[in-house]
Amino acid sequence: MPAPPPSAAIGPDEWQVEYDRMHRNGDRRGFVSATALAHRLDTDEAARAAEGAGDPGLAKQPRDLELPPWNKGRYGTAIGRAVHGTLQTVDLATGDGVEDTVAAQAAAEGVLGHEATIEALTRAALACPTVTRAAVRPHWRETYVAVPFEGITLEGYVDLVFRDDDGLVIVDYKTDAVDADTHAQRVAQYRIQAASYALAVAEATGEPVVRGVLCFLDPSGASEVAFTGADLEAAVAEVRRLLAAERDDPSPLPAPVPSDA
Repeated sequence: MPAPPPSAAIGPDEWQVEYDRMHRNGDRRGFVSATALAHRLDTDEAARAAEGAGDPGLAKQPRDLELPPWNKGRYGTAIGRAVHGTLQTVDLATGDGVEDTVAAQAAAEGVLGHEATIEALTRAALACPTVTRAAVRPHWRETYVAVPFEGITLEGYVDLVFRDDDGLVIVDYKTDAVDADTHAQRVAQYRIQAASYALAVAEATGEPVVRGVLCFLDPSGASEVAFTGADLEAAVAEVRRLLAAERDDPSPLPAPVPSDA
């Protein structure tokens, strides 16, 4: 059989157009996590405020020495992981097995001696009204979700999902320190993370996500922030905008983020 004739050569202008197209596609990011989207929002807002960057009064990040013990240095990350690991397996309704699970998680994360703090944070989560509600409803913990959106895939691990009477509810545990000065900033950032989970879960399941709930944990107790209705819809719309921006103009990959952030 004779060999097929060679294809006609393309001109330099057409070659350049095709090269540019392939280069643009190659620069696009294929995957982005919910945490990274929240980081991008934080970075975008910081860039918009860059004109005031020289003002020391605008430096709002707490010094490590000012943080509570369960948030200091590497222990903050490890204790947060231990709390998440405990909540992933312990009985949400009764709390049975908390002590043994905490001991195992403290050993696994290398934070022996911090069991009391890990247990206190875990019990604070179990006492949250939303978690109490989830315990008696169909629920799923540490759920991985990944869904494509027009050329980029959104992925993440959701701490807790449960089916309430009106639809699915997303719950995200937070063990980082939040005070009166940082609360609004953290809620704004975590709102995008919760909305990312809500969008991904809704797309993956075909069921409506009606609430996203942040559970801020503290050894002395916990507080909840819920996003519903128009607020959640607006946050989801912002997530879609950030997804398109991350696809077309990828931000530098952030430093590793603690699992509880």
